[in-house]
Amino acid sequence: MSGKKALHHRVRWFSMGILASVLFLAGGCVNEEGEGGTSSISGTLVTQYYNDDYSMMIKEEPAVDEKVSILYGDESFVGDDVDASNGGSFRFSWLRRGDYTVYYESEDSLTAEREEKVISHQVSIDKGEEYDMGKLIRVETLDFDDGSGVIKGVVKVINYKNSSSWPNLEVKDITYAQEQEVYLVYGKHLYYDERIRTGYDGYFEFRNLIPGDYMVYVYSEDVTGGTQDIEETRQATIEEEGDIVDVGEMMIEQL
Repeated sequence: MSGKKALHHRVRWFSMGILASVLFLAGGCVNEEGEGGTSSISGTLVTQYYNDDYSMMIKEEPAVDEKVSILYGDESFVGDDVDASNGGSFRFSWLRRGDYTVYYESEDSLTAEREEKVISHQVSIDKGEEYDMGKLIRVETLDFDDGSGVIKGVVKVINYKNSSSWPNLEVKDITYAQEQEVYLVYGKHLYYDERIRTGYDGYFEFRNLIPGDYMVYVYSEDVTGGTQDIEETRQATIEEEGDIVDVGEMMIEQL
């Protein structure tokens, strides 16, 4: 073989070796999910607030400062996490093409203990894609006094003359019931949720109430001779946050 042909042969095999190495590296070095790309995943996280039996949604608000996390591919450890902004928005930027899991915590409506559970969403993105997950929902329950509504009223007492008796009672006077216990029941609760006492003018006010149906009651003496007190009740409904409901005068009797 001449010198020129031998040199050409060596250059040809050398070039083929480089090409084979490039192809091998290209096939074996596929970019995995994670940072370092041009794609992004974004969305808006909101919290829906319910009463304690989830029968009524009280309000929906941006889930400010709630943590949103992301897993890269099939990894089991957190790739990154962010806090939702004042508007509930979040964003994971500079991601490579691939599969991701976005997740956050929410109250579990199926457990009476209000335990937390993880809600996850699977997302696949292409190179350069800006993927918007839209509105994501988490839930949380409120106690009856986690709102801004008010139920108020006045309790008065009818005093009868000691010299009179049932059924011929004679009214002595009607005064404001001072230090009278007033009870509040929310929804279908079996026991009262709050108990307060009236002021010097018989006035009472239950504050910080969430929307829903309530029952207000006081105990009145049974002037017919019974041994148990009688409930004097009022029904009240707070339609929306900030409502003020006046149940008016509640009259009780006393011998």
